[in-house]
Amino acid sequence: MLFVVALVVLLAMNRQRVFLRDPLGKAYRNDAQLPGVRVYINYSNDVLVEETDRQRTYVVQGWNRIPGLPQALTCLRGMLCWTDADRARQAPLEAVGASPDTEMSDREVSFKERDGTRVRITLR
Repeated sequence: MLFVVALVVLLAMNRQRVFLRDPLGKAYRNDAQLPGVRVYINYSNDVLVEETDRQRTYVVQGWNRIPGLPQALTCLRGMLCWTDADRARQAPLEAVGASPDTEMSDREVSFKERDGTRVRITLR
C-alpha cells in the first residue's frame, strides 16, 4: 500500500516527464496507418511516438512544437516512458526542417516532414 502511494506521489510530481501509453493512439503517414507504433502522452498532451518497425522514437512537445529525438529517455516495455526534464532535451528529427508547421490539439498532432510527407498522430 505504501508503495502505491509513493508511486502516485512520484507520478504527480513528475507529470510533465512521465509519458503513459495511449492504447487507442494511432499514427499515420500520408493517411496510411503505421503498423507497430506505440503512442504515449503526458499530462500536458505532449506526444511520444515509438515506431518499432523503423527503430525510431520521437517527441512533440507543446512548448516548442518541433518534432525531435529525445536525448534522454527511459521506458518500461510498452507501458510508460520518462524523460530527463519537464522540457525534454531533443535533437531535431532528421527528416523535419526548421519549421515543420506542427498542429497540436488534445486529440491530434500533425506535422509535415521535409519531403512533404504528412505525419498525423491521433490520441485516445
